Amino acid sequence: MKPKSISLLLINQYSFIAFGLIILVIITVSGWYSIGITYTIIVAGLALALLIASQLLLSTRIRPYSSIEAFDKSRTSGQPVLLILYSDF
Repeated sequence: MKPKSISLLLINQYSFIAFGLIILVIITVSGWYSIGITYTIIVAGLALALLIASQLLLSTRIRPYSSIEAFDKSRTSGQPVLLILYSDF
């Protein structure tokens, strides 16, 4: 398995957001005490941009099939079909 697919199996979308916010708070607090408020704002902004970019790149895309019939047509076309099941639970 690729490392990217392992991370997607271990953490869902909402966990990623919560985990990212916790990391951002840790970076901000530790940076404030060690490098000062000026550089902490820059580092926290870069960390936030990285978290947002990661969320956008790793989020689930729009469904390619608009209905069950379209999926059935694709499934019976004779071409290989990759089925990925996603759950919010």
